[in-house]
Amino acid sequence: MEEIMQSNSYFIIPLTVAYLSICGSWFLLNRMNRSWDIEPIKSSDKPRMDFILGMAAAIAILAIGQLFSAGYLIPTSQNELVNLLIWPLNNVIIFSPIAAALILRSQSAQTVFLSTKNMGLKLLFGLASSVLGIFIFLVIRGELQRIGEIATHAIELETLSNFPAIFFENVAVAFLFVRLKWAVGIKWAIGIPAVLFALAHVPGSIAEGDPIGHIITFFVLTGSLTTVILYTAYRSRDIFWLGIVHYLMDVAIKAF
Repeated sequence: MEEIMQSNSYFIIPLTVAYLSICGSWFLLNRMNRSWDIEPIKSSDKPRMDFILGMAAAIAILAIGQLFSAGYLIPTSQNELVNLLIWPLNNVIIFSPIAAALILRSQSAQTVFLSTKNMGLKLLFGLASSVLGIFIFLVIRGELQRIGEIATHAIELETLSNFPAIFFENVAVAFLFVRLKWAVGIKWAIGIPAVLFALAHVPGSIAEGDPIGHIITFFVLTGSLTTVILYTAYRSRDIFWLGIVHYLMDVAIKAF
């Protein structure tokens, strides 16, 4: 599949507009229909401990991920169907430190933005907002003819096997975000990841010889986009719908 994830305006501008539209549609829905259940999250009685434990869990996830890369988790099989199950199971193992941290601190799944209340609405909205985002992304890029290809690719078993990894990534982000919020407050909890994510793309842009104007523009767009997505996740208190969005948008941008 042809690569389209690049550090250029032809990629980042359509992606930014698409995600802004998706996030904006949630705020519109919430304004018009209060049926979305937004559960308050209790403050931690030991915020520094929870932040340290959160960072330890993140380090453990990275370490287990390295073990997976080295072939030390569930090995692949010669049976392709079995392999489609092995990849999700390995992801359960990789992200298991999050569950361990929650159990250790007797914290609910709500502290990682997981709630089964109004699940039908959340799943339906995740699908509908994804369609909106993909449509906008393709229209701006002049690739509306890809809509059928994306729909077909999204429901293929090999593609669907990537959903657990994407979903657990969202859980991990929510896990760290909430604990960072407990430790330093909401503004810093959003600002720090946004700046770090934007900065992470700078070395690659410099290595590619991109002009300074492009680097600054890309920095601003990626930082702003991260800010909006994190704020939307914080306000909606749910990553079931965002997990669907993340998966389908990744299909659209040919992430796998």
